[in-house]
Amino acid sequence: MPTTPFHRFRWPTLAASLVLLVAGCAGPGKTQKSATVFYPPAPDEPRLQFLMSFNDAQALIGKGSSFSQFVVGGEKDVIGPIGNPYGLAMQNSRIYICDLANRKVRVIDMPTKTYSELGASGLMKNPVNITLLPDGTKFVCDTGNRLVYEFNAQDRLVKTLGDAKRCAPISLAVDRQGNLYVADVDNGRIEVWSRSGELQKTISSKGSGPDQLKLPTNLAVGPDGLIYVTDTDQQLVKVFSPQGKLVRTIGEPGDRPGYFARPKGIIIDPQGRVYVADSQWEQVQMFAPDGRLLMYFGGVTTGPESMGLPAGVAIDQTSIPAFQSYIDPGFTPQYLLLVANQFGEHKVGVYAFGHRKGQPPATAPSDLPPVQTTQPAATQPTTP
Repeated sequence: MPTTPFHRFRWPTLAASLVLLVAGCAGPGKTQKSATVFYPPAPDEPRLQFLMSFNDAQALIGKGSSFSQFVVGGEKDVIGPIGNPYGLAMQNSRIYICDLANRKVRVIDMPTKTYSELGASGLMKNPVNITLLPDGTKFVCDTGNRLVYEFNAQDRLVKTLGDAKRCAPISLAVDRQGNLYVADVDNGRIEVWSRSGELQKTISSKGSGPDQLKLPTNLAVGPDGLIYVTDTDQQLVKVFSPQGKLVRTIGEPGDRPGYFARPKGIIIDPQGRVYVADSQWEQVQMFAPDGRLLMYFGGVTTGPESMGLPAGVAIDQTSIPAFQSYIDPGFTPQYLLLVANQFGEHKVGVYAFGHRKGQPPATAPSDLPPVQTTQPAATQPTTP
């Protein structure tokens, strides 16, 4: 495991800084893009490209857009900037953002250039995480009301799930059998619900033991059926079987690559790679299913790829065309990755995972190069 502390390479090289400064900063409601940035840096093969960041829905739908929920009020006043994003999801170029500061789930529809909000005004007190299924079903965890709201593909509220007296849902994942795994942040456990919301069983218990959870904040189900849980207080990821047995842990407390300080958002890609956002180190790390560190990216920079308290992460394979103009012509994307930043002006960052044209795609975790030890630098666009 590399031993270089994060703080030694959170800032880009001087040359990279100069290139990024040339790109400048955009004003409120504008997308922001710098010179092409790849991770890992040369001479390794690029696997991730930073595309753009935005802090306002208007950056993606334009000032002359229509609204599906509002009929009065000034357009700029109605939308407003994204305040404190946490969970997010995207499907078919439609982005859902849980904005804690404004107590709403923002919906940005890029194809129709419309903006709306999920649920009636005042329905949710603290919508922190959203889970989006392939059929368009959405689950929103509201820690304020201690409930989960289910919406259909047309964004209409279908039902309310959970027991506010028993569980404080903060994150939810669904396995292939349709079981709901819900992180209970108050009681330090995972509740397993049926699709109708009935409690089937619990996994783990509150505590600091090897198979216990102290502060579970986010979870995901991998293609192997295992449940990956970020324990922000214990500063690691715990992996459980569907039967509730601890299988392994990923990372441990520390300030080096492969370690965590405040892990939060977690997502698993189609090949089983695990992305974990660390809000203290302001990085996102990528691990193989067995816990081996593959890559990390982010940090505080002068460019629009800068991260600030990253929290939620999301993966989507259906929205690549909406961001095609940002993708380097020499790079072939496999899926998009979104990162929500709770601090700073770059509230949502958009990345593409893929490979250089002419090179084989990364279809297994072993296809990636060894972990990087330096910050990636801005580079000139490649040619096909």
